[in-house]
Amino acid sequence: MKAASTDKRILLIEDYDDFRKMVADYLKTQDSTFEIFEASSGELGIVTALREKPNIILMDIRLPNMNGIDTAAKIKKYLPDCKIIALTMFETATFREVFKSGDISAYVGKSELHEKLMPLIQKYFKV
Repeated sequence: MKAASTDKRILLIEDYDDFRKMVADYLKTQDSTFEIFEASSGELGIVTALREKPNIILMDIRLPNMNGIDTAAKIKKYLPDCKIIALTMFETATFREVFKSGDISAYVGKSELHEKLMPLIQKYFKV
């Protein structure tokens, strides 16, 4: 009998390989049922999102070529129910206003990742 696919699908879009690996490893230690996909750019993130249809996307705002805000807008056109959590070093009021656009559901400062990320993910998965 084939194992059922998990409905806890997370896409991590981050151009910095070491940080992306750290976040993926962290998520796996928090919940072994997470199915984690990775992309290193906004363009690859869009392709991966359309192929894998994640429930949640964790995305850096500063990406090469296409930033996270533009990437989020393109993904939400095709996956409107997908929750996008921005991961950012920039925690200014300006970015908070951008996140209110509706394409990005929440943001977590990279320095607060271990404290704030899992409660958000659990909220979105209604664990």
